[in-house]
Amino acid sequence: MPENPTFAETAVELSNKDPKTFFTEELQLGIRDTSTLPYHIPHLACSVYHMTLKDLPAMVRLWWNSSEKRVFNIVDRFTSKYVSNVLSFQEISSVQTSTQLFNGMTVKARATTREVMATYTIEDIVIELIIQLPSNYPLGSITVESGKRVGVAVQQWRNWMLQLSTYLTHQNGSIMEGLALWKNNVDKRFEGVEDCMICFSVIHGFNYSLPKKACRTCKKKFHSACLDSNFFV
Repeated sequence: MPENPTFAETAVELSNKDPKTFFTEELQLGIRDTSTLPYHIPHLACSVYHMTLKDLPAMVRLWWNSSEKRVFNIVDRFTSKYVSNVLSFQEISSVQTSTQLFNGMTVKARATTREVMATYTIEDIVIELIIQLPSNYPLGSITVESGKRVGVAVQQWRNWMLQLSTYLTHQNGSIMEGLALWKNNVDKRFEGVEDCMICFSVIHGFNYSLPKKACRTCKKKFHSACLDSNFFV
């Protein structure tokens, strides 16, 4: 990875606009012109890193959190400086331009504050979530904060907050995909389907199954993927 992934431009050009980097400009590879390889190879490395962060953020986040301190700090500084703003803008823009509609839930996004706000309404119940992208996105975890809450018990509300936060931290899906899964969980809960007492979700985050495995003692139902089937029937 190049130490300085910016394009060579004059001081006048840089003063009039944000500098172009290997993360903001599309890579144009010429397979026959080998003279440009020394320039294209670092651009290619940046493109691969950009795509990995975009498509597999949870995997990169896991690697980054387990890396040694020196690597941890270098990757954090580099990503925050050159990549985070680009990916944050892309993620917020995908929310703003999304054509996906939710029955009973509205979703809005603010690019300046890197926030996504979702408001779920059913009868007299109102649930508002505020999703905040970190400055070193997607290395740092996305935070889910409580907004307006009407007609929901505190413990149930905490469980729902944990569901969305867990998905956004450990899955590679987008914010819109996380909100869609979260809404399906809440819908099922209001339909009378109880949460799995291990992951606190109605719909499993990996295989999208419902809790069907019953405990002999407490009679609660769990996702098969959440437990050791030797203890249940």
